[in-house]
Amino acid sequence: MNRLRARLRRNGRHTPQVEPWEYKVVQMVSQPAADPSDASRRLGGALSPEALRNQFPEHYGGVNGRQQISDFLNRLGEDHWELVQTQEIGGLPLMIFKRPKQLPSAAELAMERSEPQLNHAKQSN
Repeated sequence: MNRLRARLRRNGRHTPQVEPWEYKVVQMVSQPAADPSDASRRLGGALSPEALRNQFPEHYGGVNGRQQISDFLNRLGEDHWELVQTQEIGGLPLMIFKRPKQLPSAAELAMERSEPQLNHAKQSN
């Protein structure tokens, strides 16, 4: 590999930059759907199953599991995460995502370089 880089430099070509990546690992956990009748019984009937459904639709609304997964994946996609691998571990799906690592901008780098100088100047006064 080093010989290839040296040959590319001699020929006036640059070695390709390797893009840094960051990774996210997500393991999906299956849970049974919440049952408003069961919750009503545990509350001693203080709230009816219908009242629980109306007050907490996100919890007792009977949301489609596939739709929840699609929404979750779309949110990750909006943040530029790409699904690169799935595996099953312990009977549960494990998903590995990657995206280009967000490097600091030139302005952020300039600020980082000037901060030690500013701190040194403050200490010497």
